[in-house]
Amino acid sequence: MNLESHKPQRTLADFADIATDWFWETDAEHRFVYFSDRIEKALGIQKAHFLGKLRTSMSKHTRSSASWRKHVLDLKAHRAFTDFEYAITHPDRAEPLWVRISGRPLFSADGVFLGYRGIGHEITDERETIAQLQKTNGILAERNQELTETRRALERSANEDSLTGLLNRRAFERDIAEALGVVGNLVVLLHIDLDRFKWINDTLGHPAGDRVLVKVAERIRNLASGIGPAYRIGGDEFQIVLADNAELARARWMADALIDAMDNPISIDGQTTVVGSSIGIAFGRGGQMTPSQLISNADIALYESKRAGRGCVRELTPCILEQLAARRKLSSQIPNAIAAGEFVPFFQPQIDASNGKVIGAEALARWQHPEHGLLAPAAFLDIATEMGLVPAIDRSMMKQALGFAKQARAEGLSLPSISVNLSIGRLTEPDLMSDIERFWTDQKCALGIELLETTSFDELQQESDVSETIDRLRAMGIRIEIDDFGSGRASITGLLHVRPHRVKIDRSLVQAAVRDPVKRNVVSAILDMTRALGIGVLAEGVEDNTEIAIIRALGCEHFQGYAYARPLSAADFTAYLRQKGKRPKMQTAGPMDLPKLA
Repeated sequence: MNLESHKPQRTLADFADIATDWFWETDAEHRFVYFSDRIEKALGIQKAHFLGKLRTSMSKHTRSSASWRKHVLDLKAHRAFTDFEYAITHPDRAEPLWVRISGRPLFSADGVFLGYRGIGHEITDERETIAQLQKTNGILAERNQELTETRRALERSANEDSLTGLLNRRAFERDIAEALGVVGNLVVLLHIDLDRFKWINDTLGHPAGDRVLVKVAERIRNLASGIGPAYRIGGDEFQIVLADNAELARARWMADALIDAMDNPISIDGQTTVVGSSIGIAFGRGGQMTPSQLISNADIALYESKRAGRGCVRELTPCILEQLAARRKLSSQIPNAIAAGEFVPFFQPQIDASNGKVIGAEALARWQHPEHGLLAPAAFLDIATEMGLVPAIDRSMMKQALGFAKQARAEGLSLPSISVNLSIGRLTEPDLMSDIERFWTDQKCALGIELLETTSFDELQQESDVSETIDRLRAMGIRIEIDDFGSGRASITGLLHVRPHRVKIDRSLVQAAVRDPVKRNVVSAILDMTRALGIGVLAEGVEDNTEIAIIRALGCEHFQGYAYARPLSAADFTAYLRQKGKRPKMQTAGPMDLPKLA
């Protein structure tokens, strides 16, 4: 068993240093594979003593008890458990140490049991205290009140967050289970996450971050007072539970008030900072929804608030659930769609405005979906990226696009070049070169590769395997192109490293140049730079002759956009090329046709 390869999710590491309890994980065989550092301080035993062992091998005490038998049954059934108490044999002491643990099973996306994850804390002193108090109570009945108060103090300590004084995760899980245990009871959950807490921690330091959390907790406590209990569940995440047939309107009011409160400045060590927050709201009724479902729904709503730009509230609605269901359905269909050839290239011509001739085309992926019709990348690209399937789509597009180019030339049509998009994932695949050799059989039609994901490309291109791949592509006679240049994602440093044959000026910059003299100057500077470096340039996204004329006046002659043609299916593009071969030279607006600009 390779313990080093089993790494807990980052959230455990984020919370481990500030938690009052320790975190633990086991594998599918119930052997311990992870403990947070807190266990060493709590028990005085090195983590290594436990790693790789079963819980049953760590205790020689009370293993025949009813609680142990129930616990073993829970583990075999992969059920969650709470507050299981057992004794640990200390390697250097005769007396056992008592601990109390709670855990929940982990499953993979396809339902395979992976192990357990949970929390624990040491209760030896608590048990000894309780035992002593109970013994004393049997002798002196008058001390019954003292015993009761001591017990309450111990329980309160176990359920409070030591930093903020709010209730902790343990209390949260108990309370939400109780609230949903009442059939028909409407329970509303607010999940609050701080937007800029990591930045505060990184720049001002962890002590300052702790003081920010204390102040944030005070604001949450004040707003939630009398409405519902507030919890700090770890790190910079908080929950508020509204139970007893809660009112949604009140929860929405509270969420808006919290957003405003978190936007108020916080002064720390003479420095003023604003932390901000995002909030997700979900609700459900007892008997109809489990605690895990309600928590998951609040997480989804929080994700939507962050996706909307942070600093806002989002409530889980039927519309969001429908979108998620549709997204899950699409994700399940993409692998088969690739195999079935449902992803097809559409071609957008690239034109030399000086003579109206086609100088090439870009192959753009479309999904010919059997139910939804033709889908553009916006409908599937993010999902395919998450699934790691973009390289497979790239491969299919290259094969089909080059096959089309070969057939077009065989029919006597003029298509000097074809450009295909290539993701970074595809760029690093070992079979890329062999695929190009197999697919690119008619090299009279030049092949251009447009590099996408230029944000990460500035970093990846410095890796030896990526740089080597680009050099090999260039040696094969393939033209390297950078897409969306000027969008704020592609840098000049990356441009110098890649040394492309051509850059494509982003459509947003091209269209802005029509209205904004400053943006025109930016386009002009890009053209001057590319000329100085000997790099070709094409302006994409042009929609009319006015835009073409303005960009031509700056010195660009090659264009792509709706002004010439929308992306066309293979059949329509074939007809387009035939028609272009018959037409006389198209007159395109030139510098003398420029309208007067403000």
